[in-house]
This record gives sequence, structure tokens and C-alpha cells, in this order.
Amino acid sequence: MPLSAGSLRRRPKFAAPLLSPACLHRLSVPGEFAARLDDDDAAGVGEEEEEEESGRRAAAVLVVCPLGKVWRVELRRSPAGDGEAWLGGGWSELAAAHGLGEGWGVVLRLERRGVASLRVFDPGFCLARFCTPHAGMRTKDRPRFIKLLQQEDLEKMKIPEKFVQQHLTETYTNNHQNAIIVCPLGKFWRVELQREQPDVLLRDGWAPFLAAHDLSEGNILLFRYEGNMVFTVEVFLQNGCLKEYKTAALYLTDGTEGPSNAPQQSAAKVGVSPVKRKRTRRIEGTCLEGPNRKSRASPISVKVEPHKKHVSIVSQNSFTKEMTAYSIHSLLVSASASAVFI
Repeated sequence: MPLSAGSLRRRPKFAAPLLSPACLHRLSVPGEFAARLDDDDAAGVGEEEEEEESGRRAAAVLVVCPLGKVWRVELRRSPAGDGEAWLGGGWSELAAAHGLGEGWGVVLRLERRGVASLRVFDPGFCLARFCTPHAGMRTKDRPRFIKLLQQEDLEKMKIPEKFVQQHLTETYTNNHQNAIIVCPLGKFWRVELQREQPDVLLRDGWAPFLAAHDLSEGNILLFRYEGNMVFTVEVFLQNGCLKEYKTAALYLTDGTEGPSNAPQQSAAKVGVSPVKRKRTRRIEGTCLEGPNRKSRASPISVKVEPHKKHVSIVSQNSFTKEMTAYSIHSLLVSASASAVFI
């Protein structure tokens, strides 16, 4: 079923899959994301004076962490107008409080002006859990893992080992030969699974998936596991911003064959309203062709006369029978036999 263009709108996001030691004190963000996150009304009088002294423009933003705590962090932008921006004051304290270190990853999602939510990924590229849920309790966040594409990932990609151990049991990997990837365009891609103990690889169908979405080394992929070997994926550019895709109609895509030719409804069928269909069915029930015979007229060509009633001339005890070539031949043979007998 085609998806509307509005359904493709996503909240702006920024991904940093591999934090360096410098990122623990000052996290650089793209100017495009900073412009949407910046809240012009958030800065106070004291902060404005500090901006004049330092020659840098700063704004206070709120970062909502995984446990729900809200941190106040400074968003600074270069006065040179080169688009350089970073999270400064308050970021190092936030990183230390959550145990972030080198090799960790973060994803920021813009909630509204001046407010962003934070997801943290551990060195195993899996979504970090800062508390263990009680037995039988469902968590809001579905399992996720983040992947920075390297050269060796362009032909086949290894699913992080920690993610396989935690969420992909042997029952799934042994019984399922394929994984289904739901791309940002809403299409479904079948990718063959290859089991190499203890690794699980996405192999046949993976390279065409990357080519169809114009992905190469340096792109960032964020996978969310829906269960039953189905993954949804979000794509980020090399600078960490969410990549936007635009399309008019989205249909099923099957593996290496590319987009399948999904059957489309004819214009006549699509144009019939539910009310007209209901009226058409009523007319067919009282048509001269009988109560059990469907009208072959197009639903659009049927004219509804509200003040005229169709009267059936077929009695309730009669029945109608469709004549076929076989029935006509049998009738003629029996008639001929009767004539010879007479």
C-alpha cells in the first residue's frame, strides 16, 4: 500500500557511533542539527554577557537521558558562521554520570526547540540498559544496535555478537534463512542470514540494499529489532544527521530482484465511494437478473434512481440457471432422442 509523503517525516536526529576521548568533554554536532535544536529564548541575561566576552554564541538546551533525568547543557556555535557547533558546559558531567567512555555511541533526537532525548550505545554497539527490568515487565525501548559502515561491511555485515547473544536465539537463526529489513522508505528487503559460529551475517541481498539506498563507507545505520527476524533501520549521513528519503509510492521489495510490481487498483475501482458500493449491492439484489445473479455493470456506470423501485418478475419459488455449452449440447441430444422415439 502506498505511503503518503507526510508519513515519511521523521524527527531530526544526530548519531555519533564511536565517541573519542575529546567527545566526552565537547561533543561536536552538525550545524544543521544545532540550528533546529537551538532555542533562541533559552539564554539568560548572565549568559548573554558571557557570550559577549567569549565572542561565542551559547544557548541552553535540555537533554532528557534514558532514566528520565533532565540535564541542562550548553549549545555553542562558532561566530565565524562556518556551521561549527558543539555541546559544551554540562555535557562532560552528563557523560560521566552515565559512564560514557571511548568507543561508546550516542543518538540525540530533537523533541522540540531546546529539548532533545538521548539514547546511549555501549562498546558492543547495543542499546545500553541502565536498569534491569523486573521479570515479566516489558520495556518501552525495543532492542537496538548501531553500526558504522566499514569497507568490510559493504558485501556482508556482521550483526554485533552481543546483540546476537541477547536477542537472537538459536531457534530464530536456525529456523530463519532470511531477515526482513524495513528501510526508511517503508519497503521490505529480504537478506539471507549466514551462520558462522558465533557470528550471524547479513549476506545475499545486503549489497543491493546498500546500493539502492546510496550507502557507502562512513554511513551510520541504526537497527531496531521488531521480533521474528524483522528489523527497521534508520540511515544517517557521514556527518551524523538523519538521511531523508523522498518518494511518491512505496511498495514491497524482494531481495536482489529490486522493487516488485505490486498490483495497483484501477482508477475506476479506486474512485467508487463506500456509499455508492452499498447502493450498488442493493440494486444488484433487486435486479431483473434474479436475486442470486451479480450484475456485470461497472459500479460507476450504475445510475441510482431514488424515486423508482425495481420490481422483480421472477417468483420467489423459481430459480435461475446459467446455460453452458455442455448443458445446451445435452439438451439438444435429449431432444433428438425424443424425436426419433416418436
